[in-house]
Amino acid sequence: MEIRYMDKSHGDSFLPKATPSSLASYAESKANEKIIGGGASGFHNYIVVLNEKSGSADLPGLRAFMEERAALLGKNLKFLELHKGMNLEGELKAAAEAEGIEVYIAAGGDGTLASVADNARRHNKVFAAIPCGTANVFAKEHNIPSNVKEAAELALSGKNLAFVDVLEVKGKTYLCHISIGTYSWITLHTNAEAKRKYGRIAYIFSAMKLMFKEKIWNFEIVIDGKRIVRRASTIMVTNAGAMGASTMRWGENIATDDGIAEVCIFKARTIKHYFALLWSFIQRKPHKHLKEYLQVHREASVRGSGNLPVRADGERISNGGFSFRIIKHGLRVILPDSYVPSSTPVPLI
Repeated sequence: MEIRYMDKSHGDSFLPKATPSSLASYAESKANEKIIGGGASGFHNYIVVLNEKSGSADLPGLRAFMEERAALLGKNLKFLELHKGMNLEGELKAAAEAEGIEVYIAAGGDGTLASVADNARRHNKVFAAIPCGTANVFAKEHNIPSNVKEAAELALSGKNLAFVDVLEVKGKTYLCHISIGTYSWITLHTNAEAKRKYGRIAYIFSAMKLMFKEKIWNFEIVIDGKRIVRRASTIMVTNAGAMGASTMRWGENIATDDGIAEVCIFKARTIKHYFALLWSFIQRKPHKHLKEYLQVHREASVRGSGNLPVRADGERISNGGFSFRIIKHGLRVILPDSYVPSSTPVPLI
């Protein structure tokens, strides 16, 4: 398999045609899917997972609003509040079996969303998101309202049921990003209280500390069987293009439903490099010397220094490296009508 080198992510001339293996991965994710008519409007039984530690949302107020709306819409709601030591998978599965739950709704940050989406995928349920975190990357990528009540209304009454790709690491589902290097270091060293108090600005304080250290590492990267070595400050695997900061994106044509993940290689080391890289993102232009994009159609692995943290959707998952698969259309999600898919699902025969 040839690795495609691009100045822009997803350059049209480099996009391969669908292969039997890509269709097989799609079929794998749909093998036992229940066909539902009329989009998402036919659902009646929902479970809502609330994370009170995510961001600054008024979760008691959100719960009261959802109970009121569910009663008016003729929907059944069950709530679960996340807590330390909780067996989320067990509680979701038990509720789904006992009460015929059709939709898993996550109210929290991207880490909470990923955990609930992982279970929705395992249990063959539909997923919906209410963004209550700091970055809220998944919501930004899919035009889900940032207002929690509007997002809750979408989850309960939205009619657009779409398929999105997921990243799978050791059998667990992630929705947006996996990173190793300076970016993961920054998110790891920005404490929860600072994020709650200052929002995205809290990340800037941590970033400034690291810029002065001029860190860069060697990484071994294997993409669809092809091995390369790069010196970089950050390796970012992107399923979603949104950064979660303003309207900037990791790449202009990154999509969550095309069966392709990007490995973004960032080579910034000095403060001057970081500002040049930031300017390229603001202008939405390539920077050949400081960033490089490679496409993943099946699977990839990244290996670096053993003490480097690996972050996936805001949660630390390992140190030193990771491997992942891209699962095309692996999750069914209730999305707003304004969301425009980049590809059309292939119906099963």
